[in-house]
Formats: sequence, structure tokens, C-alpha cells
Amino acid sequence: MIELISIHIAKTGGRSFYEILKNEYGEKLDPRTRRIDYFPDKNYSNLLIDRIPEQVQVMHGHLHYRHIEDIHTKYRAKIICWMREPVERVISNYYYMLSRAHEDGEKYPQYRKRTHTLLEYARDSVRNKMSKCLEGIELEALYFFGFQESFSEDVKILAKMLVWKNDIPDVHLNAGNTFDYNDKAPTRKNDITQAMKDEIAELNTKDILLYERAKSIKMSQ
Repeated sequence: MIELISIHIAKTGGRSFYEILKNEYGEKLDPRTRRIDYFPDKNYSNLLIDRIPEQVQVMHGHLHYRHIEDIHTKYRAKIICWMREPVERVISNYYYMLSRAHEDGEKYPQYRKRTHTLLEYARDSVRNKMSKCLEGIELEALYFFGFQESFSEDVKILAKMLVWKNDIPDVHLNAGNTFDYNDKAPTRKNDITQAMKDEIAELNTKDILLYERAKSIKMSQ
């Protein structure tokens, strides 16, 4: 029976959080994390509930709430997610895309975007990604949501809520990235202006509102 589902929104600390979940739950954690792993035929209307191994009690992956809504409804699983300031999330996703394109070459699905500037990438990518991932569930219905900016503190709060038995490991999976953002990137980090950030915010207004509301809820708790 699925007890916990972590919706992994890109560039919010999800890879690190997977390792933390693995440390606590071991084989009870589904090893699949990519959407293609859950939907190899890309038919997202297929229900996941009949394709979860019996021993799995915890899921963490690049899934939308709509993908796991039936599991949530049947098992009353606890739904959690991590968020990040939307403009910074897009910027981080841009440089991650460039590093993957540099490392993986043409086999990387977004390889064609390797010459995009930051704004070209923001215009040519999924907008309001956090809102899309959480479409169908209200913030108040989530068991927990935390923020990438306060990841260490927030994960400790979650550990107490879930009564974790193991110590939280110190994981920084992206620390070894050697991609030179200020040499090989079409838009160098040092060249990002406030005007660029303003346009990215305008392209992601739903996420801006979602993030601000989430922060407000946290402050009132």
C-alpha cells in the first residue's frame, strides 16, 4: 500500500531528497523517478495504481498530481513536494539543460536548445511548471510542502512529522557539476539582468502566485 508520494518538481532539490528517502525507506521506495519509467508508452491516461510493485510504499518522481490522483484517492497517501522561487527555478533549469546537453550530446532530448539564450529557453519551455505538477490538488491538501531555499531546515520538520528513525544524510548531488556557466553558456550567469528576470516572472505568473501563497501559508503555521 502506498503511504507517501513525493512529487518531484524539477530543480527544487528532488535528487537530494530521493537519496534521503532511500536512506529512510530502503526497498520500500520505488526506484523509478522519471516519468518515462512510469509511462514507457507515454500514455498518461493509463492508471499507475495497477503497476506499482507490492513492496513499494513510497514514491518519488517527476509526476504530476493527476498521474497519481487515483493512488492518493484509494490509499489516502500523504502527498508532499518541494518548491522554489519560480524565476530562480527556471534559471537553474536552463543551466542544468545546458550541462546535460554538453555531457550527453545529441542523445539528450533537449539537445536542440543548447544554443538558446536564457530568455529563448524560458519562452520555449514549459511555463508555470510547479502549477502544472500540482494541478488538481490544493496546497492545503498536501501533507507537506517545503522550499529549496530552506531545504535543510524543512526536511528536518518533515522527518519529525513522519517520525523517521534514521539520521538525515548530508547530500549535495549537484555540487560536482563542472559545466562552466560563464564560458560555454549562451547567457552567462554574470549577464543575467533584472529585466530578464522580470520577463521570466511574467511568463510564469501562476507559479509566482502559487509560490507566494505557499510562503504565506507557511508563515501562518
